[in-house]
Amino acid sequence: MTQPDLGKKIAELRKAKGFTQEELVEKCNLSVRTLQRIEAGEVLPRNYTIRLLFTALDYNIHESSEIAVNKFGDAGFMVFNRLEQFYKYVFDLFNLKTNKMKKITILSVVLIILVLGLFALSSESKAQKAENAIKAITEAQNNANKWVTSGQIDLFMTLYRDDACALPTWCGKPAIREVTESTINNGFQLLEFHILSISVGDTIAVEKYYQVFKYSGNTYKQKGLTEWRLTNGKWLIVNDITANE
Repeated sequence: MTQPDLGKKIAELRKAKGFTQEELVEKCNLSVRTLQRIEAGEVLPRNYTIRLLFTALDYNIHESSEIAVNKFGDAGFMVFNRLEQFYKYVFDLFNLKTNKMKKITILSVVLIILVLGLFALSSESKAQKAENAIKAITEAQNNANKWVTSGQIDLFMTLYRDDACALPTWCGKPAIREVTESTINNGFQLLEFHILSISVGDTIAVEKYYQVFKYSGNTYKQKGLTEWRLTNGKWLIVNDITANE
């Protein structure tokens, strides 16, 4: 059916049902101006809109269905029909004038499912972020042990932030570098090193470790606590605290 016959048909059906234009557009979620233009034959609406109007007017929409079938084929028409039914269901669901409590319950369940889904995605994202941080810090710590053992001071110092401290005495990279060089020159030898745990926040991580080393001919056992900060996308040491057993 083409214009202006389509517009005349819709206007005729609407009046036969006793609907005003305002009442019909409310059922179809259209604007009054759009319906006025359709009935006046000024525009040819989409097949979806035609079916929506005919359904609201309880009209046999076989003819308009043929338009869709010819254009999209049988499969396209089935999808079209399903989408129309889904749209009507969702639109009716948000119309709380009827079955108010039932619809509120359905909407509440949907909302809860969405919230739980978002929470699950957020938790998974945080877990993945923590896992990546632990992996990066473990790799950095292994490199630190390798570099200090082999005397590669320049590489070792890349793991410290400029304002880092090796508590309780040394703060700043120059001071930490000086004490590290002195320690290595006096026969430092790392015998054991174990990461006990790594706790990760958004930009802060705390590593607990245990180490055994030789220094000046003596063997020492220490527990340590290292604070790492995510700085410019890289985990760097800002505090390192050790205590002899």
